[in-house]
Amino acid sequence: MFVKSADTVSTSGSTLILPSVSIGNVPQLSVDLLINTLEATRVGIIHSPYLVPISGTSGFDHLPDQRLVPLEVYQTSDTKWTIVQQRSPPLAKHHKDFARELMNFIELGSFSRIIVLTSSDAALRGDAMIDGPQIRSLTVNCEDVLANKLRELSLSSLGSGYVQTTKDSEALPLKHLHAAGVAKPLLKLCQAAKLPVIALVALVFEGDNVHDAINLANATNSLLDIVPTTQKWCPPQSWQWLMAANNAPSEMF
Repeated sequence: MFVKSADTVSTSGSTLILPSVSIGNVPQLSVDLLINTLEATRVGIIHSPYLVPISGTSGFDHLPDQRLVPLEVYQTSDTKWTIVQQRSPPLAKHHKDFARELMNFIELGSFSRIIVLTSSDAALRGDAMIDGPQIRSLTVNCEDVLANKLRELSLSSLGSGYVQTTKDSEALPLKHLHAAGVAKPLLKLCQAAKLPVIALVALVFEGDNVHDAINLANATNSLLDIVPTTQKWCPPQSWQWLMAANNAPSEMF
């Protein structure tokens, strides 16, 4: 259930950027970069019984007094970009339930387009994907402008060497997604609802995934023109604890 911070909050016509908790936490880290750099404001939360409950100190430099919760909704001041940040994974055996909950939020939000960020285990990629771009795409009912942009950026489809736009009745190549969290059931639901969606898939290994996150954020920005290409990403201060869990302050937990 989407709980708005104010009655005036509107997502109609906005572009939704949504991470799937997946291998290396790459999508969540990419969303961290987007929110912190854009100084987006939290406009609500999505209350879900299907997520591991958590609470912690703020994850963003421009919102130092804000407590974080499992599923938060941020928006830029011009309402052009609505960005979801997910801090905890779905409970075991509830991925499909959670996907349906996200689908309800998407349909009620009247978004102009949906961008799903996910990652997939590079150790399980096919031979054809070992070489070439390590960020791939999956599209459903993709508008021609963005399909052409994907081609320009060489963000070829997952499982093939070219950009392939999937229609309502065609099968998505989801067999190539591994350790991708809720991405599979969510993409199926979006296709069934005939919604325009693009998934950007980072092929990664588990480890220090900061570079992978920056690459995925760069690909997202190149596709959508969110921030000027001359502007540098601003990682949140919380990133200093990414690879130092034993030394992280207790206030984070």
